Amino acid sequence: MAPFVRHFRSQRGFVPHSALLMGGLLLAAPLLSGCKLLDQRTFNPNAGKPPHPYIPPAPPAPPPHAAFLSIPDGTPESEYGPIVERAAKTALSRKANVLFIVQAFAPPQPNPDAQAQALTDVTDHLAAGVAAHIEKAGAQSIQIEMHAMTDPSATKPFVRVDVR
Repeated sequence: MAPFVRHFRSQRGFVPHSALLMGGLLLAAPLLSGCKLLDQRTFNPNAGKPPHPYIPPAPPAPPPHAAFLSIPDGTPESEYGPIVERAAKTALSRKANVLFIVQAFAPPQPNPDAQAQALTDVTDHLAAGVAAHIEKAGAQSIQIEMHAMTDPSATKPFVRVDVR
């Protein structure tokens, strides 16, 4: 112990060990604060972070099914009438309680009044005639469901008939 004590003597006497240790730590602290400790992130920056699983995008929607019948505006009734009746009779022969969905589509118009008029025109002139031919083929009026709507992709009015 004598050699150890000899190094800590001063002219005034013994310097307390705790004071020397505290002084040494205060001097060494700034030097150690610049060091980066080694851990698993030194070699892998994503270590310890929660995983983010890859979620693939949703598959594309299936293409829309083809319409049972599609009749553009301007088609004469003498041309589409027999075709609608034959198709309706075929559908009724396969399923007696078939539902005919008659949808009238009109292109968008510049204002609501013109849009309402376009939907009324396509319903009165084309959709009502198609529904009459379906009834003529033997369907009851309760088996015909009618809709009129705007279709932004339409360039001219048309009627689409689907069966369910």
